[in-house]
Formats: sequence, C-alpha cells, structure tokens
Amino acid sequence: MQHSVRSVSLTPQSSGGGRGVPRQDRSAPPRRSSRHTADGSSGDNAPARGRRSRSEPPGGFFSVEDPPPFEAPPGIAEITGWELAAALWREHLPEQLLGVDCASCKQAWPCDAWEIADDLINQCCESAQLAAKQAAADAG
Repeated sequence: MQHSVRSVSLTPQSSGGGRGVPRQDRSAPPRRSSRHTADGSSGDNAPARGRRSRSEPPGGFFSVEDPPPFEAPPGIAEITGWELAAALWREHLPEQLLGVDCASCKQAWPCDAWEIADDLINQCCESAQLAAKQAAADAG
C-alpha cells in the first residue's frame, strides 16, 4: 500500500501544521462585560434594560399577579406558541423574597427567557386584537 506524501513548508508564513487548517488562537476570549452597570446602562451598545420592581407592570397584557393562562384564549392564532410562552413566562418569574432576580435562572429579572415569552404573548394578543378589529370592520 502506498501513501502519498505532501511537502510541508514550516516557514513562519505557513499555516502552522501543514494540514491546511489555520492555526487556532489560543488566547482567552475577551471577557464579557456585566449585563448591568452601576449607572443602569448595559455593558454593550444595546439599549439599557433596568430592573423592574414587582409593583411595576412587566408586560402590556399580564402582570405577575395576573399571569397569562396556560391555554390560549379565544382569538389567539398561535396556540402552541402561546402555551409554550405561557409556561416559560410563569417559570421565569422573580424570586419571592426580593423580586430582583429570576427564581428559575437567577439572572436579573426580567431575564432573557421571560422577556422572550412576554414578547411572544404580547404579539399574540396584539395579533388577536388586530384580527378582531379587521373582522369587525369587514362585518360593518
């Protein structure tokens, strides 16, 4: 059995191992900045997202005291999406004692998972309202 032999150049300009694979940078990845700084702004260029208190209404349609139902209300088109978002919304509520961190993932509340669920629920509600208005306009 014969093996083909490939010539390898080990000059500084070569890719490292001669296998055509670029040399990996073994330095540590840059450290991520904190999600929130002392002045309330986020560490990156994203808009600042401050912590909400338990008394402040977290979303547009539901609150911690009045969470979304597990089953999609009438008029909601995305039933499975609603059910998944409602379960995630309820799972990622603020902890009972201080109410500043998520009881499930321990991130600053509102955590990313809760915000995604809240956004999806709000979009479902807005779509249902828009569909109801459109149906009323078509009927009238």
